[in-house]
Amino acid sequence: MDDTIREKLNELVEAIQKSSEFDNFQAAERQVRSIPGLPDKIREFCWKNYKIQNSEAEDLCEQMEKFEAEYEEFRKNPVVEQYLEHELRMCRMLQEINGKVMDIVELVI
Repeated sequence: MDDTIREKLNELVEAIQKSSEFDNFQAAERQVRSIPGLPDKIREFCWKNYKIQNSEAEDLCEQMEKFEAEYEEFRKNPVVEQYLEHELRMCRMLQEINGKVMDIVELVI
């Protein structure tokens, strides 16, 4: 990798680490890890959500309704809600960064 690109990449990583999004995400993650078993439950929730979102099933709305009902009480936990909110903000920031880079690169996929 070009030295200038590596330098700018390191600056980007440092900027991400200094961002409020990163700080909030890290704080939420520490809260989750302080509760035994909660990280596993969140991973399970996220995995099931991912599978449904990427499903090509005809009854997608029905599956989402069932999923939301199954996890309704779980989502009421303020630690869970805060974590998921800050995780989403981090993901959106990283998606935006990736999108800007990919906008200038024309890869044949």
